[in-house]
Amino acid sequence: MTTTPSPEGPRPGAIELAAVAAALAGEHAAVYAYGIVGGQAGQRYRRVALERLSWHGLQRDLLAAQLSAAGTSPQPAEAAYTLPFAVTTVAGARRLAVHVEQALAAAYADLVAAEPPARRGQAAAWLAQCAVQSWRWGGVPQAFPGLPERG
Repeated sequence: MTTTPSPEGPRPGAIELAAVAAALAGEHAAVYAYGIVGGQAGQRYRRVALERLSWHGLQRDLLAAQLSAAGTSPQPAEAAYTLPFAVTTVAGARRLAVHVEQALAAAYADLVAAEPPARRGQAAAWLAQCAVQSWRWGGVPQAFPGLPERG
């Protein structure tokens, strides 16, 4: 079966759709985690947490729409997610935000690798956004965000 090329490149293949689905799963978890971050971040960081919650919610919706447009049913969010550690302080909230942003940078790095050249720019911009936000929360800058094995 052949696919008809579109202005954005060929229709997404199985590897690309799997990478979009993985990024969507990461965004579902990020939305949950940023609810925790916002509750524990303190007044100083609450606005940033709400900005990131909104951004990740929009990303989640965009990725779900991409999967739907490709004829794939997006996986819904879980009712709850297991956090990688207890978050009971402002420092813990910031650490969770770093963890979330770095995990999504890795998911977007995989998406960059899976997409055809015509669509890589958008995923690369999302990867960069997560890398910058990780640093904003106190993370250590990485030479190759999303690719810790290269750093």
